[in-house]
Amino acid sequence: MFELKEKLENVADDVEEIAKTYYRLSVVNIVDKGSKLGSSFLILALVTGLAFFIFLFIGFGASYWIGQALGNPMLGFFIVAGFLLLVLILILALNKKVIQPVIRNIIIKNLYD
Repeated sequence: MFELKEKLENVADDVEEIAKTYYRLSVVNIVDKGSKLGSSFLILALVTGLAFFIFLFIGFGASYWIGQALGNPMLGFFIVAGFLLLVLILILALNKKVIQPVIRNIIIKNLYD
């Protein structure tokens, strides 16, 4: 009778220890995923900021160069603005079918990696 009682107490202690360990593991996994997501977001923000300024200066340079080649600087800016408008329309047209699924897959891959 005492053996059964001791075995039940040992099983209860083991189950409690397993539950605590599982909880600690869950916390560690959440912290790991959060840190990966946070670092990915920070890197994305830095790259986006740098890309913005790179494209800004390339746009100004191309506008000025095209304007000088055509003899009218304003015409160069309008040509580059028209090209960027076409790129914007293309992005908006492909947004739901191409761009969003790719971004969604990248986010899901980062979360479950």
